[in-house]
Amino acid sequence: MRSIKSPFWRQFSPRNLACPFGHGLGCAARASLLTLRTGVKIIDFLGHSNFATASSMKKFLIVFGLFFAVERFCHFQTGGFILSKMVLKNVPHHLSHHLGPSETLTFIGAGKQFYAFETADHQHVVKFVKYSGRRPLPWLEKLPASWTKHTLSDRAKKLAKLRSSSALALKYLSSEAALTPYPLPQTLILIDKLGIAHTVDRSQTEFIIQKKAIPFIAFFDQNPLKAEALISSYIRAVESQCKKGISNLDPRVDRNYGVIGTHVILMDIGSFVAYPKLSYKAEVLREIFLELLPLRQWLQKNHPEHVAYFDRSVQRLLSN
Repeated sequence: MRSIKSPFWRQFSPRNLACPFGHGLGCAARASLLTLRTGVKIIDFLGHSNFATASSMKKFLIVFGLFFAVERFCHFQTGGFILSKMVLKNVPHHLSHHLGPSETLTFIGAGKQFYAFETADHQHVVKFVKYSGRRPLPWLEKLPASWTKHTLSDRAKKLAKLRSSSALALKYLSSEAALTPYPLPQTLILIDKLGIAHTVDRSQTEFIIQKKAIPFIAFFDQNPLKAEALISSYIRAVESQCKKGISNLDPRVDRNYGVIGTHVILMDIGSFVAYPKLSYKAEVLREIFLELLPLRQWLQKNHPEHVAYFDRSVQRLLSN
């Protein structure tokens, strides 16, 4: 296949995609995509092409698709990690040339609400809040309020909900979510998926610390002899959470529950809401039933031999 050597392609070489600020491949790719989104590339394209023809439309779609593909490739390579999305920009840092004690944390994944890093002892996970889509944008605040009030309001609500959920977990569900006090030093060295080190002042971040757990589904599939113990522990975790007046708005089995030993924990802590109606027994039982349905559906599809045990366990719980 003939290699393409145009200047357009050379800008996406691995060397040129390296970010001078240590943000990894995603930084340059997102900058290129942003250029397209702001219309600069589109205007240039329209000015030099007959956009009305099918050929021009095809070229435009190819260019757009290539930009999108590069952004997705870089997202995959970095695991979606961008340092600027987890640093509070309005909080001064305290780092100096004499950094003092530090701890190295290694990137292990990212969700919609947190970046997850593993501690050096491999026993704990530090989850840093992701501010993307949640904090106000300085340039957006300078626009007329009539244009931006809904966007800024939505961002503020998202951040408030995430902080409220984390606070509920810390105050009421530390056992169920395996939250633990772990002494982090002021200076943190974060190793991203590409092996690039980023030095961060902990005061510029918001985070929670959990004991490291194995995702529920992976552990269940690998330990068939412990199936009934795992189902019972899962039910107890949900029961305990609901009886404390807290609802989980995202009780997905595939990513939000984990296992430590044979103890099931609430691995995701970003979707908790205090639900006043859960002060009534009937509402508590209803909420337990609803939050356990995803587990039953997963068992029915993947391990139907354990559905009967699940049904008996839930029936006992609801009849008490």
